[in-house]
Amino acid sequence: MTPPEDDPLIRRTVRRRTTVPAARRGARLRAALRAGLRPDRVLAVGMPLVAAAGVVAIVLLTAAHSIWPGLIAVVAAPVVVTFYVVTSRRGGRLIGELGAEVAELRSQAARFRLLVQNSYDVVTISRADGTITYMSGGSQRMFGRTPGQRQGANILEFIHPDDQERVAGYFDEVARTPDAFVLYQCRFRHADGSWRWIEILSTNLLHEPSVRGIVCNTRDITENRELQDRLSHDASHDVLTGLANRALFADRVAAATGRAQPGATTSVVLVDLDDFKTVNDTLGHAAGDALLVQVAERMRHELRPGDVVARLGGDEFALLLTTSQPADVDRLLGRVRERLRRPADIDGRPIAAQASFGIAEAQPGDTAGELLRRADVAMYEAKARGNGDWHRYTDGLEARGAERARVTAELRRALDAGELRLHYQPVVGLPDGDLLGVEALVRWQHPERGLLGPADFIPYAEGSGLIVPLGRWVLREACRQAALWLRAHGDRAPRTVSVNVSARQLHEPGLAAEIADALRDHGLPAHRLVVEITESTAVEGEAAWATVARIRELGVRVSLDDFGTGQSTLTMLAHCQVDQIKLDRSFAPVPGPDTIATAVAQVARALGIETVAEGVETPAQAQRLHALGFARAQGFHFAHPMPAADIDAALDDPAVLAATA
Repeated sequence: MTPPEDDPLIRRTVRRRTTVPAARRGARLRAALRAGLRPDRVLAVGMPLVAAAGVVAIVLLTAAHSIWPGLIAVVAAPVVVTFYVVTSRRGGRLIGELGAEVAELRSQAARFRLLVQNSYDVVTISRADGTITYMSGGSQRMFGRTPGQRQGANILEFIHPDDQERVAGYFDEVARTPDAFVLYQCRFRHADGSWRWIEILSTNLLHEPSVRGIVCNTRDITENRELQDRLSHDASHDVLTGLANRALFADRVAAATGRAQPGATTSVVLVDLDDFKTVNDTLGHAAGDALLVQVAERMRHELRPGDVVARLGGDEFALLLTTSQPADVDRLLGRVRERLRRPADIDGRPIAAQASFGIAEAQPGDTAGELLRRADVAMYEAKARGNGDWHRYTDGLEARGAERARVTAELRRALDAGELRLHYQPVVGLPDGDLLGVEALVRWQHPERGLLGPADFIPYAEGSGLIVPLGRWVLREACRQAALWLRAHGDRAPRTVSVNVSARQLHEPGLAAEIADALRDHGLPAHRLVVEITESTAVEGEAAWATVARIRELGVRVSLDDFGTGQSTLTMLAHCQVDQIKLDRSFAPVPGPDTIATAVAQVARALGIETVAEGVETPAQAQRLHALGFARAQGFHFAHPMPAADIDAALDDPAVLAATA
């Protein structure tokens, strides 16, 4: 819409642009206009009228004198002035200047009209109550409506409800003081129903006769605001998962501890995924990232409104929980743990996640850093215990954490210094007790503490990742010793040597190649090596079984250890790629029903899978196991674990074996 020439904004703009310079000429212009002259029309009539005016003036002056002397002054004055203006040299210059001023006025009016109508900003004039009296043509582009569709409406009708009170306050503030202005941002409704961010400079010109309104210069800043919001969000959130990052989490912890209510407990829980590195190594970082996204979404799904979940980095997450009692935290973490254990589809492969949780409960004066530090100590205690458990921080826990760090450092040194040893527990045939094989069990010959069993250091190895190089050493040493026995004793040598492989090792991409190298380097036939994996490891998904398949392709036998203690079932045995199962010692027959041992023996026999019973401690147990169909057994009833030299002696004299029981 093109505003008229007397548009209040145009008048105001022109006035300010033309009254400051050329003051003298402006004064003459105003005087002439007050006298009733229209210079542009005088110029248009021309000189013939000037001559006629002179004749008429003389006649009127002569006749009127006899009628009414006062009429001379009334009639003659404008005629004389007109005659003077037209005929004098000075008057000619004035007429020219007046014409130039009028032309300049028209030029400026057209210029300002174009500027306002084509400005990127939208110019609005409203009354003090917000009623729109004028809006420039840019409103069609910015808001999707023509100026006519908005005039007469109240500007607050188009402001977002959450911003209306604030904008109304700005209007009231500006309206109280002439020439006052305020710059602010708010959301404005577009004709399509969307909300646009705008920046408004409101100026009070209510006192200006040519405007009489509040002038608002409005600019669309939606794209800038969205960019600003994205940058702000990225600065406080994890890019991969969309969760809060460490900085935002610390802010939320500070806020939660600062407003703690009586009877409420604020807890920080540190969550660390177990064996996440193996996912990256075996399936690639893209699969690892996909798993992290799944973990984040599953934890977020289990949390309550008001709880906070953050990703601190890598595979480490944190939870901020406010509960009425500690048991609420336990129940929530139980749900989170079970949900994480459900296999997730990652690139067409089912992958289950397991995590360890450390809990720290806030005390008065605690900072976010202090809470995270204590939760970290508790988390490592939980990780050392295994099985995806959680642990609460207690005062004595830091001492155990320091002990863990010390033992881990010593174990790392022991690997390099050659302080590890292998002892071998015989696996015998039933019922005669002949030595058929051995299981390699690691020991640590500590320089100060003496010979340490696996329970004293294996948890530290698993928690620190040292289990991988430690397991590699066990594999190679067992193959070396088995090859020595074969060369020294021939057919009397143990038929098999069994080594335990941890879950972390099983997920190492090069495990099968390491086994092949160990067999080749020491000259041990593949069928003489048995790799034992735990039942809990076996149910972790297809990745584990893919590694098992590659190991069996080498000719190596695979045994399912501790059977009956995990989540597998007898039905699962039909689909397992194993050559042997070892019944856990907890199911060794005791006086009373032995249903599980009986079922395992029957199913294994039907599937052609070899069975071994562990933890046999009495002759009665050995006899019962033989009656159930178990062909092999091991336990203190037959022999304790012993050094390789004692196995050599037992191979030469079976009585030595009986003496060690």
